[in-house]
Amino acid sequence: MPYFSSLPPSAIFTSNLAPIVRTGFLIQDEIFAASARVTTDLTGSAARRGLRCSEFLARLACSVDHGDVVEVFSDFVESELEEYPMEVAQLFETGSRLLSHSAELYRDVAAGQVRETEAKTVL
Repeated sequence: MPYFSSLPPSAIFTSNLAPIVRTGFLIQDEIFAASARVTTDLTGSAARRGLRCSEFLARLACSVDHGDVVEVFSDFVESELEEYPMEVAQLFETGSRLLSHSAELYRDVAAGQVRETEAKTVL
């Protein structure tokens, strides 16, 4: 124990490390799962936007020959004005759900610590 040489061994090992470590792993798992969900949503959003842009460019190339460039631009802007807010709302919904779940997890951890403290003080 070179790092804790100044502390007596009883001060180091009197605390119950198992629940703390278990809670840390649980929170770490939640962070990884949340990160994966947000990454999946962002990747899906980027893929949809990429497809819409590719379709737009293909339509724009064809519209030059037909002379309806203004119509293609207006269709693209109209569809973006409809789709983009929905995608942002979906991302915010995912973030809100994750934050709510995290808050619930922290409440459960805090309640468990309060119960443990109460049980120790009653004994």
